[in-house]
Amino acid sequence: MRNARGASQATPRKLRAAKRVAWIVLAALIVCVAALLSYNDVSTEVTPEDAVYAERILRETGYGDLVGQRHPASFDDQVETILAVQDAVLSIAPDNRGIPFDRPRELGDLYEARAGLCFDRSRAIEKILSNLGFEVRHAAVYSTKDTGSRLQSFLTPRTQSHAVTEVNTDRGWLVVDSNRRWISLRRDGTPVDLAALRKTKANQTWDPRMKEPMSSILSGPFSYLYGLYSRHGRFYPPYMPIPDADWGQIHHNID
Repeated sequence: MRNARGASQATPRKLRAAKRVAWIVLAALIVCVAALLSYNDVSTEVTPEDAVYAERILRETGYGDLVGQRHPASFDDQVETILAVQDAVLSIAPDNRGIPFDRPRELGDLYEARAGLCFDRSRAIEKILSNLGFEVRHAAVYSTKDTGSRLQSFLTPRTQSHAVTEVNTDRGWLVVDSNRRWISLRRDGTPVDLAALRKTKANQTWDPRMKEPMSSILSGPFSYLYGLYSRHGRFYPPYMPIPDADWGQIHHNID
């Protein structure tokens, strides 16, 4: 009887010990994952070097009057500044050649290369607008035309994708394209964010200042993720096979 009682008492102790070990392992795993993601975080800070090149880009493209300004007070002036920054970046980097993987791709790199793709130009637009006092967020856009699924589009290599910027104005978030001189501003002066654009598609009358049509990916079914810069991890240090993301923007996906 003593052996039976001893065995029955030992079993709960072993179970409690096993649970403690499991919780310790789980906690350690969470800490490791959090540390890894933090290490791989894409900084959106405007560095002193960024500020120098932001000024240089604006001056060389004819927008030197914007240098030193901070977030225009009126909505119309905000729109004019946004259009100017977009034009400056597209003018300074007109060639569609992406900065190679595993190399820096900040404002100075784009300026020296005089070329870039959507993900390079959107980063430049965001840095210059941030330097002018605007709140911005980065969005990776994925077509769902062929997959019919947000998750499937995200996981499928070579899915048609695009990188755009949203900038916060006095009337709401506004999409700024990184390949075309187009922003999501209706003729009546209403900004359209990505959530609204996905619902309304191309059934909009855009502001006549738009010099080019909306990107085709935005006129079809699409999904998007704020704060994601790449799925492969080779755009920003430490160049690991973990998505490049600014984890401080991820909360925008659940707003």
